[in-house]
Amino acid sequence: MARSLVAFVLLLFAPFVNAQELDPVIKDPSRFDSKRPLVQELTTSVPDGFRLVGVGDCIVSRPLSQYANREPAVAIALKKLKDADATYGNLETSILDIRTFKGFPYTGDDDVPLLALPRVANDLAAMGFGLMSRANNHALDWGLEGMRETTHWADDAGLVTAGVGENQGAARAARYFESSKGRVAIVSMASTYRAYSEALPEQGAAPARPGLNGIAVKKTVIVRPEVLRDLVNLSAKLYSHPGASAGDVKKLTFLGTQFEAGAEPGIRYEMDPADLAGILKSIRQGKQHADFLIATIHSHEPATLSSPDAKNDFADTPAEFLHRLAKDAIDTGADVFFVTGIHHLGPIEIYKGRPIFYGLGNFFWSDIQEPMPADVYTQYRESLQRAFEKPERATDADFTNVLNAESFAGTLPFESVITETRFDRGRLSEIRLYPVELGYGMKLTESGIPRVASAEAATRILQRLQAMSAPLGTKMNLESSPEWHFVGVIRP
Repeated sequence: MARSLVAFVLLLFAPFVNAQELDPVIKDPSRFDSKRPLVQELTTSVPDGFRLVGVGDCIVSRPLSQYANREPAVAIALKKLKDADATYGNLETSILDIRTFKGFPYTGDDDVPLLALPRVANDLAAMGFGLMSRANNHALDWGLEGMRETTHWADDAGLVTAGVGENQGAARAARYFESSKGRVAIVSMASTYRAYSEALPEQGAAPARPGLNGIAVKKTVIVRPEVLRDLVNLSAKLYSHPGASAGDVKKLTFLGTQFEAGAEPGIRYEMDPADLAGILKSIRQGKQHADFLIATIHSHEPATLSSPDAKNDFADTPAEFLHRLAKDAIDTGADVFFVTGIHHLGPIEIYKGRPIFYGLGNFFWSDIQEPMPADVYTQYRESLQRAFEKPERATDADFTNVLNAESFAGTLPFESVITETRFDRGRLSEIRLYPVELGYGMKLTESGIPRVASAEAATRILQRLQAMSAPLGTKMNLESSPEWHFVGVIRP
């Protein structure tokens, strides 16, 4: 009787069963309590009407909630965060008190160490944030000391953060937010991060390493056969191999990049199988211990080749590996998959009644960053010399202005949406997209703050998102709204 009951329950919940090899696979149903079938723990058990708000990169250096008292459009935008049952964002900065900080800045290539005042943590919590991801390329801008101090301030404010830890297991582990409508888990990972910042497990006598939850990806650039032949010949000349011949070479590693011949140019990424298996296992366990699970990745990897002088990836589409990763995560138990990092919006896809957001864009884009380390000025010395007759007089604000003009000019980094997903009967029932603009061109103290987009900007933002998502089978309608002008609505 017990065996037949378990079999019946397995059939009942078949749509929710993990099809991954990661599933331990029930060998002997009699080993399980018929009243507590294992598959039951992977069901989504939030009540009908559960609403999750998700926003993108929170690059914020100071408290900003006070702007809601000055601008009604900011107040309306921030109110959305509080109205949700759970609210998510990507914390892309370090929170520390520079006056007492004992660590040091670590500037990455073509990057700037980001810094926020300690009061930011409480400010984010007061806005309504409950869960925040921290696995991203800025997680260790101020070293392990900065990572740890950020954890201190976030924990003290009551923010649930995931994606970093004292070892790989801690960085990979799900963290839990106790909402009034159920326990919400979050697993945070990154495929874009600086070398040596990923957490490691203990191995023999070698101790574990603190850091972020990284999923390593191997990049291969696909070029046409004739281009590969040219590269082989150039490599032979550069490295003095006069007898080398392109011949029928199909692959080449040149200047640190792996090239492969193919019919169409592009980029292929292969996820490290051990990292993938470990992360999916964390997602499975997180869902077993929660009513709802958020999986999120920080990724800068482009899907296509850009021109050598391309300054950004604003026209790019998600790398193919993200499609597989998102669907694997959902198959393993995730209820929503968020991609952050590309500083612009990406398409939306619905998979098995679960939403995948391939790019959330920016939510806060703070251009007030101080102090700037000395090596940042060294790295961008030529840019400053081209911009100023007396570059030695340039302030941190002057420097930021030059850097943004080179890499982040235009409205796209300053246009985004607040995503609101509603779940009924354990599945997605509606997505509402509220367009915001972050004040492109305004004074530094006012730009980078989300506010209700104008009717013109709202139409532009939503129509662009609509066009990007259509090839993935996602149909979005634009509906008028008294406070928001227009709202994007997706009903599966």
